[in-house]
Amino acid sequence: MKHRIAPIISLLFLSLPAAAFAAQQISVGLNDVIATVEKSFKAGSNGRAPISDFTADFFQRTLLKKDGREMRADGVASVKLATATSPLMYLFQYFRPNRQEIVTDGKSLWIYHPENREVIMSDVSSAYSHPGFNPDRDRAVNFLQGLGRISKDFQINFASGRNDAAGNYLLELYPRRAMLSIQRILLVVSHDSVLSYVTGATPLASGPAPVSPGSRTIPSTNRTPFGTPAPFAGMPAFGGTSDPFPLLSTHVEDHEGNSTTMEFANVKTNTHLADAAFFFQIPLGVQAVKSSGHNQPR
Repeated sequence: MKHRIAPIISLLFLSLPAAAFAAQQISVGLNDVIATVEKSFKAGSNGRAPISDFTADFFQRTLLKKDGREMRADGVASVKLATATSPLMYLFQYFRPNRQEIVTDGKSLWIYHPENREVIMSDVSSAYSHPGFNPDRDRAVNFLQGLGRISKDFQINFASGRNDAAGNYLLELYPRRAMLSIQRILLVVSHDSVLSYVTGATPLASGPAPVSPGSRTIPSTNRTPFGTPAPFAGMPAFGGTSDPFPLLSTHVEDHEGNSTTMEFANVKTNTHLADAAFFFQIPLGVQAVKSSGHNQPR
């Protein structure tokens, strides 16, 4: 079987548009940047509805230090964040290098390999069914559930340089309690999103319209927003989205030096994703296999 890429070591590269703000000098501190992330995902913050779900095209890059290998993939992701009454749910549909689907309804997780006519099933109820972020469970995917309280779960400082070349803010996160799968997380937080929360203004969305998986065309550029070559011909041009989203990038490193990043384009938030979208119906003729230590996603 070909090596497969598990998508959930982090929530990762989110590439978003430049919003329209009048030129102004505004003092922004570390707490402002942290609050931008937390308030975006926390109910009752600044009178705005929190981000409860999102869909996006994604590009994933994983670096394996021991093997000296780099693995790349792309596809479409749908994520429904946990609430007081509902667990985390997600669906990652991979197009390249191999087609596969990874989906969970918060109780079961399915990894479907169409070309092998096989689906691997796991019970994830103990990890996903309880809302909120719990470092004791030590699953990197739970970072998705803790975006509204990162300051409680991580020690956070500006990373070296504080800003990237575009003026976005660089945050460095270390777990307050030791985690087996996370050594460090780097976040790039949108400059425009920070200004939006500091000033109370609403950023204006810009960039290309969403691209459906069946109508992808060769992009006008073959490079990602941060200068790395795009891995596949036919990938959408990253950098566009229809809705504001605070995270431009997430980079996760483990204790062995491995790392995973993701980039998202055409982000749509609060689209009221139905729970039924996160249940996998096993196709006829597909073999169902229970997960083991060798085929379980990490």
